Amino acid sequence: MKEKVWSPWAAGVLLGLTAVGSYVLVGKTIGSSGGIENVDSILLKAFDSSLANLLYFKYQMPPVVSFQILLFVGMILGAMTSSLWSKDFKFRMMPDQQWTKIFGPSKLKRWSLIFIGGVIIEFSAGIAGGCTSGLAISGTMQLSPAGLIFIVGLFISGIITTKLLYGGDY
Repeated sequence: MKEKVWSPWAAGVLLGLTAVGSYVLVGKTIGSSGGIENVDSILLKAFDSSLANLLYFKYQMPPVVSFQILLFVGMILGAMTSSLWSKDFKFRMMPDQQWTKIFGPSKLKRWSLIFIGGVIIEFSAGIAGGCTSGLAISGTMQLSPAGLIFIVGLFISGIITTKLLYGGDY
């Protein structure tokens, strides 16, 4: 548990056991994008926004503390606990040399791109009806053809994106 780097095989087996355990014990598949939308709904209602009255936020993603929100909080706490145990915990405003070498040292640029990327991913997950963890992990666990096709597309697009952004410097 205190290792800084885990074997991908061990991490994959534990993730699979977590996914199966979630389904068996709670009756829910793992996925986190719905939790973010529940948080959005809670915030819209708290700030009395007219968007809170949209049917989507009233019925599809209501302002409740859902299983996905609890899962999301658990992921954050688990990552923090793991980094504290391995003595690898640190706050960073910028990644180490790889980003800076390719894109420069601007923190504003880094955080702007992170925000824009997050909005695009969350919007896309809403259109698709789920996120990468929901479809890739839970979908393939159920041998869903959509999950299996998605995981292949995920790896292909990840390789292409990495090549485009970093060239041979990854």
